[in-house]
Amino acid sequence: MSQNSLRTCVGCKKVVSPDQLVRVAVEHTQHGPEAVLDVSRRIGGRGAWVHPTQECVGTAVRRRAFNRAFRTAVSAENLGHHLNVLLSTRWNGQKESESEDHGKPMSAKR
Repeated sequence: MSQNSLRTCVGCKKVVSPDQLVRVAVEHTQHGPEAVLDVSRRIGGRGAWVHPTQECVGTAVRRRAFNRAFRTAVSAENLGHHLNVLLSTRWNGQKESESEDHGKPMSAKR
């Protein structure tokens, strides 16, 4: 995306860079349309953007913001769980790349 592109979080309504948000897309399941996290940003169709926090996702679900963003009724009940999995995976991956020295990257000068 270009450096000037901005997106609005459907939870808190703040306008920020897409790098600070997670894209949500619609996936058609046997139970009907469902909102899913599109971390790779490759799922086609309309997308909604939300901060990767439980507060913003919860607010968006409570306000039915995903229904408005996708212009159709979607189930967004599992987004909170999927977000927890995403955050725990990213957090664990980050810990592996850090040194044991208080999270600071290892230096070659030691």
